[in-house]
Amino acid sequence: LSLAFTFTSCSNGSSSDSDDEKPTYTVTFNPNGGSGTMNSQIFVYGEPQKLSPNKFTMDGKDFLGWAKTSGGNIAYDDSSEYTIGAADVTLYAVWGKFVNADTDKAAAAIATLESGTSSENTNIYTIKITSGEITNKKLYDIGTAINKNRNYMRYILDLTAGANTNELTEIVDYTFQSCNLYGITLPNSIKSIGNNAFENNKFECIVIPNSVETIKTSAFKDCINLTEITLPANLTFIDASAFAGTALKTVNYKGTQTQWEALKANISTTGNDKLIGAKIICTDGVINGE
Repeated sequence: LSLAFTFTSCSNGSSSDSDDEKPTYTVTFNPNGGSGTMNSQIFVYGEPQKLSPNKFTMDGKDFLGWAKTSGGNIAYDDSSEYTIGAADVTLYAVWGKFVNADTDKAAAAIATLESGTSSENTNIYTIKITSGEITNKKLYDIGTAINKNRNYMRYILDLTAGANTNELTEIVDYTFQSCNLYGITLPNSIKSIGNNAFENNKFECIVIPNSVETIKTSAFKDCINLTEITLPANLTFIDASAFAGTALKTVNYKGTQTQWEALKANISTTGNDKLIGAKIICTDGVINGE
């Protein structure tokens, strides 16, 4: 099995109200068991910049992206855009295997993947759907296969390269419920994320595509590792408990503060306290958590 994958990054975006010269901070790259060298990278506070391409290698493993801790989930892909906060940062290489898959064969391929031996020794797979028609039924079958073959496994899923990606407008109810998903890249055609669609997964951060307008009931419920999310300005409604049981601290919102206040009026207050009370980073400033 082979693979090439792009993971849409989350940003830890910060902002500064001052017009004075901004301070700089350093990103240091850690091979995390790999070999090779990489120079540190200087970032200006609050200004987005692409991360340096990975130069580390590991025998028998593929580079999958960067994590914020040595055992953390992927938060940024290779050459992802990154915005540094007011501190130096170390990013850690994540190693695993890429798997290219046709939608008709993806579930069978997932069933044959080798698991790790313990919770401390898991195997990580990035699965990219590169061909075949993407339908809600096939996505449900992929989710079922991941659910069945998840012990000592970490899965990252990319749905952006299927034959009819532009026609996929919804992730329907329960599609990826209780899968071991540590990351996902959704196509920019999705308008709705269904009830319980991603409930009980392992995301630390996730980017919701610009096309999404509605996030339905319990869509990300009990994603207990979820601390950061990027939400589009097109979003008009978030239903009850969509983010219940998460650990959200940061929302990177692609609209203005005025747009956020309008959206907030259409966010159900039932079970969404972590979302409403998070630090909201808008395009024109920051709204502190409540």
